[in-house]
Amino acid sequence: MEAIDADRHDRQKRVAGWKQESVAGARVLVVGAGALGNEVVKNLLQLGVRKITLVDYDEIVPANLNRCVFFSEADVGKKKADVVAREAKRLEPAAEIAVIDKHIEHVDEGVFSSFDCAFGCLDNLGARLHLNAQCYGKVPLIDGGTAAFNGRVQTVRAPSACIECGISTRDYKLMWKKYSCVGEILDFLDPKMPALPTTTSIVAAIQANEFLKMLFNQGETLENRFLFYDGLKGEAKTYGIPKRAGCPVHPS
Repeated sequence: MEAIDADRHDRQKRVAGWKQESVAGARVLVVGAGALGNEVVKNLLQLGVRKITLVDYDEIVPANLNRCVFFSEADVGKKKADVVAREAKRLEPAAEIAVIDKHIEHVDEGVFSSFDCAFGCLDNLGARLHLNAQCYGKVPLIDGGTAAFNGRVQTVRAPSACIECGISTRDYKLMWKKYSCVGEILDFLDPKMPALPTTTSIVAAIQANEFLKMLFNQGETLENRFLFYDGLKGEAKTYGIPKRAGCPVHPS
């Protein structure tokens, strides 16, 4: 075998400005070990990230299997984060995977400042806003969400606008209704969002790419704006998010 083919990261090391040691040394928090969490962790491991902490309390059900790359039939009933951690070690034996088996709302607020980057891979607005508030000013947050053919990604890094800056009064009033990851209100009687593995893969890839741009200080991140992916039209557009005066996360 030629030397250039013996290094699993050889091809990405050829990217201008690439520093593999920076990727390997990054301390990353992934909140949500469902469909997006699976794909984000897979992408991070393939890039060479070795220090990942997962936050999720939920258990695997058969409906998760069509879009969660680390889950199999034998895992139904097991904790999502535990299974992702187990399979992550198979993909990258050198990885250090920690699990926090809690709702994000129950995680100690002192935890967040110990990471270099956080990924939001959640499926409801309340949890997303809590994560946003805990990360702001402590760690950059790359938030993603999907619903059927649509997806959304936003990067929050103080002093940028945050996720709550884009929330309306109507959204607050409807907080306890089930929301899709892109902000659509779901039917109260059937609070399960439509989901496709194709959209999940694309959104997770965009999230991982945001991480690389911040890590290497290259390109323009999705700060003060969000990217909306429309799989039916085959296009992605970005929309500005102005920093809201009086936002409860950063009043000034």
